[in-house]
Amino acid sequence: MKNWQDGKPDKKKFHERMNDVIIFLEKQVDVSKLHALEVFGRGGDWHTTVYANKVKSLQVWEIDKKWKNILKKNLPNAKIKIRDSIKTIVENLEPSKFNLVIIDNPMNTWGTKKEPDLYCEHFDFIKNIGNIMGKETIIIFNINKNPFNYDEFPEWKKRREKFYERKRTSKLSPRFLIKFYKKLFLKNGYKTVFQKLFRREEHLDYFVFFLRKK
Repeated sequence: MKNWQDGKPDKKKFHERMNDVIIFLEKQVDVSKLHALEVFGRGGDWHTTVYANKVKSLQVWEIDKKWKNILKKNLPNAKIKIRDSIKTIVENLEPSKFNLVIIDNPMNTWGTKKEPDLYCEHFDFIKNIGNIMGKETIIIFNINKNPFNYDEFPEWKKRREKFYERKRTSKLSPRFLIKFYKKLFLKNGYKTVFQKLFRREEHLDYFVFFLRKK
């Protein structure tokens, strides 16, 4: 399956953007006390190394075992788990609770060789995120507000329309997205204390939500 991650990412830009996010968070909370989880970890060098040594603890979940040794090398102090992040959270298989969750999911639909369209973006994960959240949790996740080559991927288009409950999702405004995710988090039992957007690249933004259990 072809998606934006098949190209060569601008890791320097990703590091700069995540650094902006962390600088912002350090003005709001004590980052050194946060127990962090990053899902869809890949090799851990896209942006994870920016904050890995700033948090109290870090777990990284990655489904593909080929990244395990690379993750251990790039993130020597992190706990690496090779697992299906979606299955783990949907089936509530992780007993730990986290107060910082970073979701760096693939774009488009994705999955296994047998089921290449099994999942789509972060949709299945974030709908069940309450299973791993503490009383207060910061979530950092990607929003694809303006998908590239959208009409070439009908299944992606269909899944986005279903998730966002809109017929056209090729251009989603920040106002709509903030309202949508606030409502989604409320369904999980969490109210939004504050949120902020950071531009990651042309199609992607980092959304940062600080959530508190109702």
